[in-house]
Amino acid sequence: MTFDSAAEGPSPAAAPPARGRSLRGGGPLRGDDFLALAGFTDVSAATSGTMRPGALRGSARGRDLDSLAHTLFLRIYPVIAFVVLATQIGIAWVNYNDSLRLYTDRANLLVTLTAQAIARPDWSDRPDIYTAQVQALALDPAFRFVRVWNAAGNLVMSLGDMPSGRSIELIRASTDITVAGRAKPVGSLTLGLSAEALRGNAEKQALLAIGASLVLMIAFVLTLHANVRRHVLAPLKRLLIAMREVEHKRWSRVEFDGAVRASNEIDVISSAFNRMVEGLRTGDEAKQLLTELEQAHAKLADANRLVMESIGYARRIQTSVLPDRMALFGAGLDVAVLWEPLHQVGGDYFWLERLGDVSVIVVADCTGHGVPGAFITLIVATALDRILHERGLRSPAEILVALDEMVRAQLRQDGRGSDSDDGLDCGLCLWDPTARRLSFAGAGLSLTAVTEAGTSRIKGAKRGLGYPHHGSERFSTENVTLDVAPGDTFYLMTDGITDQMGTVGAQRRLLGHRGVSDILLRSRDEELGPQIRLLEAELAAYRGSENRRDDMTLVAFRPSGIA
Repeated sequence: MTFDSAAEGPSPAAAPPARGRSLRGGGPLRGDDFLALAGFTDVSAATSGTMRPGALRGSARGRDLDSLAHTLFLRIYPVIAFVVLATQIGIAWVNYNDSLRLYTDRANLLVTLTAQAIARPDWSDRPDIYTAQVQALALDPAFRFVRVWNAAGNLVMSLGDMPSGRSIELIRASTDITVAGRAKPVGSLTLGLSAEALRGNAEKQALLAIGASLVLMIAFVLTLHANVRRHVLAPLKRLLIAMREVEHKRWSRVEFDGAVRASNEIDVISSAFNRMVEGLRTGDEAKQLLTELEQAHAKLADANRLVMESIGYARRIQTSVLPDRMALFGAGLDVAVLWEPLHQVGGDYFWLERLGDVSVIVVADCTGHGVPGAFITLIVATALDRILHERGLRSPAEILVALDEMVRAQLRQDGRGSDSDDGLDCGLCLWDPTARRLSFAGAGLSLTAVTEAGTSRIKGAKRGLGYPHHGSERFSTENVTLDVAPGDTFYLMTDGITDQMGTVGAQRRLLGHRGVSDILLRSRDEELGPQIRLLEAELAAYRGSENRRDDMTLVAFRPSGIA
């Protein structure tokens, strides 16, 4: 995981020593300053911007988050304390001034009322008459002194002790004694009230303010601490723990206590982190899957190479079992062969051999194609060799009957508990040049003849050889004997030749025996080699983009030297 580094500045060697920063003052903070002040000291400040492995370990344990809580407490608590205390002191000061003003107004009112009560022209001659009014002032709880002077400035009455100088604990109120009809006052009155009770109340209010401030600050700090831990530190700790897991490629997501709030920056950051983790996890899983796929592909390539090498060797073996295509040279037959397995090896097989005065031509279509079909061809080749050379059979029908028995025996289809349901379709021709006759017998395979009269199809038995689903019934068929005229051409072919899928108009359609016969009829005057090549080209053109579906084998032969 990497962080974008800050803009490049002077090199560390040329930079002046960095001044200590704090969360207050010192100008705006950069991202790395905030990380250092917030306690994330484990995060490397390297120029590369790459986080060291294990850099978040201390933070994930909560050590630096506690430092962040303490930092917030030390920075916020004095400010809150100052604001609350200043507010309480201001309130106490306002209350004190209001009480002092009320005391002053009361003193002025008492002085005014008393001066009006004794305001007589001759009051100073007989002051004893007005002593009661003056003494009434002493009933005030805050009374300190009262002084009454006549117009000449002589002291007439005095109660209490009048302090010398000014005192902040004394409220003075003075007024002139005036009589209606006289321009000048007839005396003056001064009253002094004590402000000690007011000061005491002010001190009590100050103490209450300080106490209330302490209580409010403690409650605020506790509430702030609890909320910071719940709404800031706890989410940050979960985020840091998830970051530590991601650091070790354990794709952990940040779990939320409740619904994600778009107004909460930490929730927004955590949601973005979860999306990043999901992207990283997906990318890592894709990379791991790609690696596994590459390994599997390499293993498959090795296995495929071994299989292809084995199949290539199997093709050499199967090719060596096939007869030489010039085996009937000099036997009075022109022969051309098309043998094209669907894969490198196949289930189609042909046999060409001259036995004395007669020639044997066999085409077999064994079950399946590829390697399984190739195994059946080996069984057929072995069986034919024994039938023709050990048993000396020369009748096509008898050869097919014997071949059916030997295939069943080799595949254990004779009731000895085999699960094999394999077999073959086979067509066999015996050419006797002396008698100028062609004998044919088929098992699921037919003989196609192209003569002057056109094309014809000589069918053999419907069922093939082997195949235990036929039950205990043994194969039987009859020979078909044909008189051969000059230019007659015969073809033994497997269904891979006729089952060519192509598109005619807008429909997909099989070529079939009729389509193949038409192609052969059009090229009947050609030599057999060019004719086979032309047939192969016509089949490819008919398929178009379609793939072949089966092995293809065709043996074409034309008796030569017929008078």
